[in-house]
Amino acid sequence: MVPPTTDGGEYVRPDAETVLRVEGVEKTFGGVTALDGVDLEVRDGEIVGLVGPNGAGKTTLFNCIMGEHDVDAGSVHLGDTELTGMNTPDIVQAGLSRMFQLARVFPELTVRENVLINQDHSGETMLTTLFRETDEEVVRRAEELIEFVDLTHLIDEQAGNLSGGQKKLLNLACTLLSEPDIVLLDEPTAGVNPNLVDDITESITELNRDRGTTFLVIEHDMDVVHEISDHVYVFATATNLTDGEPNAALNDPRVLEAYFGE
Repeated sequence: MVPPTTDGGEYVRPDAETVLRVEGVEKTFGGVTALDGVDLEVRDGEIVGLVGPNGAGKTTLFNCIMGEHDVDAGSVHLGDTELTGMNTPDIVQAGLSRMFQLARVFPELTVRENVLINQDHSGETMLTTLFRETDEEVVRRAEELIEFVDLTHLIDEQAGNLSGGQKKLLNLACTLLSEPDIVLLDEPTAGVNPNLVDDITESITELNRDRGTTFLVIEHDMDVVHEISDHVYVFATATNLTDGEPNAALNDPRVLEAYFGE
């Protein structure tokens, strides 16, 4: 679906519907509670930040949403589709995409090939996918995404030669090729040269503003959270501590206590 725009091209969110809904999700590992009744909503066209101390359950929640962990209780819905119990490939086909904290690339393949290999050809091997006749529209969209993340000058470079930040930008392009309804980003600026942090945050905000892309973002850099987020959820000890507009949520006394002991 093409998002509505103003005359200037900026995305306008109408009465935003809930795209992703997490209700009462619980997960334990060997008797250790990783998620304890987590509730979360992401509305169409939002950038939602997810913050909290290490070990609070943020990445575990992503794994449960994407079907990499089975939930012990609760449910996950993408629009009207229940994702609970589905496997990861089916969840991706339903409209979810994820970028991991550690950039994942095929180092011997070029930037262009890395993006193209993310097109959906269920059941095919990597090599079959790469060398099959690729639809011209897919190639055009891949090259457009590469240009968008400012990697066109490296389009024929082996991905293994990219910097850490460039690999994350490449991963962002890869996650968008399938035109997902929502993208999960796990610490997109972690370990990135400060010179490229702005490139990553600008790419996220431009995708949201101009194309209406919806994001759920785990991030530890509070400046980034303030800059890009419409809404923030704060986790502590396996569950929601609070949520709201960034300034309100991050200055909640319970958050200050959890983070700084104030």
